[in-house]
Amino acid sequence: MNSIVKNISILFLSTSLFACSDFLDVKPLDSYTGEVIFKNATLTETYVNQRYTELRHGFSQTAMRFVSDETYNNFNWQSAYLFNRGEVTPDQVGGFGIWDEYYKAIKNCNIFFENIGQLDAEKAIVDRMTGEITFLRAFFYTELVNRYGGVPLIEKTFGLNDNMMLKRSSYEECVNFIVSELDKAIALLPVDYDNVNFGRATKGAAMALKARVLLYAASPMWNTTDDKSKWKAAADAAKAVIDLSNNGVKVYELDPDYAKLFLTNKSKEIIFMRQYNSEYGHTFDWQNSPNGFTGWSATCVTQDMVDSYEMADGSIPTAELYSSDDPWAGREPRFYASIVCDGQLFRGREIEFYISSTGNKALCGKDSEYGIDDWNASKSHYTIRKFMDESLRNAWNDKGSQPWIYFRLGEMYLNYAEAVYHLGDEANARLYINKIRERARGGVYNVLPDINASGAELLAKIQHERKIELAFEDHRFFDVRRWKIAEQTENVPAHKIVIIRDDETKQKTYKIEVLQERKFLPQHYLFPIPRYEIQRNPDLEQNPYY
Repeated sequence: MNSIVKNISILFLSTSLFACSDFLDVKPLDSYTGEVIFKNATLTETYVNQRYTELRHGFSQTAMRFVSDETYNNFNWQSAYLFNRGEVTPDQVGGFGIWDEYYKAIKNCNIFFENIGQLDAEKAIVDRMTGEITFLRAFFYTELVNRYGGVPLIEKTFGLNDNMMLKRSSYEECVNFIVSELDKAIALLPVDYDNVNFGRATKGAAMALKARVLLYAASPMWNTTDDKSKWKAAADAAKAVIDLSNNGVKVYELDPDYAKLFLTNKSKEIIFMRQYNSEYGHTFDWQNSPNGFTGWSATCVTQDMVDSYEMADGSIPTAELYSSDDPWAGREPRFYASIVCDGQLFRGREIEFYISSTGNKALCGKDSEYGIDDWNASKSHYTIRKFMDESLRNAWNDKGSQPWIYFRLGEMYLNYAEAVYHLGDEANARLYINKIRERARGGVYNVLPDINASGAELLAKIQHERKIELAFEDHRFFDVRRWKIAEQTENVPAHKIVIIRDDETKQKTYKIEVLQERKFLPQHYLFPIPRYEIQRNPDLEQNPYY
């Protein structure tokens, strides 16, 4: 196990690591002072490693797919329903609020900047760690800005006598700061690492974050005058990632296997990820497996998301499909890589979301609400397949080792396509969106035809392609907001499918029903700043309509 995987997978190392060293002389023995940490290269590097663990990830209960039109959260983890039902207020955002958590992470980064000058180490090592923390602090600020808009920019730790009544910087000021910081990180970080340091932030990671930040800044929510220079900056940043090379060889490539790229940390499509292994793994697989495997069915994919996937010929699924024997036949390949349906093979057996025509619980499917663990059944009668390692068999003992991917080349292609579309370059927009669709075919011909649309239809196709290609990767929540279409996409009910199997003939019938009424108000384009923060600092201005 390489060191960066191990160190990023655990909390800040205890004194037991140094049982044979002079560090045992430090008091107290269960912690280290900044003076000690930043005079020792090993401790400093461990401090840097710990900052990676402060980034949220999509295997957690606060994944943004739970508060988008992609899914229904089976257990209202972290109060996801507050978002779904339009009940978010300054007093209640559940666990999805990041204000305290990320400002604490930023403080920890600032501690590094204030102390790194003490470290007597090779310049290359100091530069690399400085680049990492610069990137990470920019990432924390990006996540804050994406949720709250402009936020206070804090570049130092506070003393007892410092003025802490800071005003919010504007959104544009925050973007300029983040981009400036990322330019510094790009200059300091290497293109890649040896095996020992594999997994750390690279030059490409900083470039990818910059590309995403600039795309969001160019989008209708913030670029109300459609300033083309902002779209140009976004296009150039995305293209720089696409073209990044090392010794004449492109650093990133689209993975030919869409399903498998999420199961390995070795894919050349991955730009930046959170790594795991069997020792320090995650339980995403068991939380999200159907209840017939004693899983929790945590991510209930909505019927609406299911029917967003095109048919293999590029047409849109119709209601008539649910009068057939197999309503999910003939969909495009990414559908089968992303969603588990009734009757499909998953983890070595056929999935059974159906219920009995006579209400006989003994004749209901294993994965239905009358199955093995009825309280863990999927409410939509779909579960997620994307990211799942189907080779795991020992429920709750086998830990998942697949990575959470923050940035990958597929996103950069879509970012570039969207940006150049707004610059009037529809040919390149079609070229890059069709590269994504070509990969999605997986080498199968006469499937998922190229997009040849233009004008407003092409923009709709680009937006739809992001919904499918980046499904469940924590993009959709932010995309519909930056496009200013959330009042259309989030103000419609989420639907489920009810599957009834005839006890005698074994024939199934299908009915679409409302799973959850949903509501979106204009204020929900942004998170509210927590009320307690406004009470602490009256100079903080609350977001509109809250």
